[in-house]
Amino acid sequence: MPGIKSTQVRQVLQGLAALIIIMTGIKLGSTLVIPLLLSALLTLLANPIVNFLHRFKVPRVIGIISTLIAFVIFALYFLGNIASTVRDFSAALPGYREQLTEQFLAAQAYLSDRNIPLDLSAITDSFDPSALIGPLTNMIGTVGSTMSFALLIIIATIFMLLEAPLLPGKLRHALSSPDHELQSMRRFLHSFNRYVALKTLISMITGLLVGSMLWVKGVNFYVLWGLVAFLFNFIPSVGSIVAAIPGVLLALLQFGPGDAMLIMAGYLAINVTIGNVIEPNVMGHGLGLSPLVVFLSLIFWGWLLGPVGMILAVPLTMFVKIMMESSARWQNVAILLGPDDSISKTTTEAS
Repeated sequence: MPGIKSTQVRQVLQGLAALIIIMTGIKLGSTLVIPLLLSALLTLLANPIVNFLHRFKVPRVIGIISTLIAFVIFALYFLGNIASTVRDFSAALPGYREQLTEQFLAAQAYLSDRNIPLDLSAITDSFDPSALIGPLTNMIGTVGSTMSFALLIIIATIFMLLEAPLLPGKLRHALSSPDHELQSMRRFLHSFNRYVALKTLISMITGLLVGSMLWVKGVNFYVLWGLVAFLFNFIPSVGSIVAAIPGVLLALLQFGPGDAMLIMAGYLAINVTIGNVIEPNVMGHGLGLSPLVVFLSLIFWGWLLGPVGMILAVPLTMFVKIMMESSARWQNVAILLGPDDSISKTTTEAS
């Protein structure tokens, strides 16, 4: 028994050491890892389209090139509109700062008339309206720096798409239990494609609802805040909260506290309806991850890979969990990552 325990402890320590080495390598090589991850993501998104075109006798090379050209045109148009709107908003920031100063001075005078001495100048001086779009500009900057590897991403994606039809045959010869492991990979691909499709649709609905609400209320740059709501909805748990901050603060600067509270209530109604009612019913438990694991994965992958890691946190954690399920050594850890119903499901399958 002591020998068995020492062996188990040694294996755990070896596993932790290997994990730390891998994490250190990913962290230090993130400038190269992120473009390769984006290439893999683009491959997973484009491969179903290429396969669909191939069914209509379109040569695979032509299908790959036409699909990637469509992706690039859409990305340039989308990022170009965001960058243009952010630039216009940045030019309007000094005016918003003056409005904020006037509101604080009026509040200070109101309190002074009622014998409540309060100096709000420190708050006015320290407030930076550019923080309204800080997270978005950081994300755009990260994407912009990553786009310097655009040629690498496109070339890697082309080779991955060309290799995709040959991969199952190679894995059957390379893996010890190919049927089981290929089934796990197919399950990941199905879960990933379903997650991306439904998450994109739900994020579009969220962005349209937010943009329409702000447009009806007359909040400036409502298109930008709708795009922010769309993009940040891909970040689980905290994305929708962060996306609400700039719209509420701008409403405060434009219309005052009453309308800002109304806009906050609108954001809350949209996020609660989408996040707690529509999204769980549409997506169900297809992710196979507990809410705590989703939140922790957001922190972990965000620390490891930055904003791109936060967006890819759920797919990456899904992949890790499914790979753990295919290994006898890591099955128990995979159960810990899953929701409550995965435990009963695993117990039922075992019995």
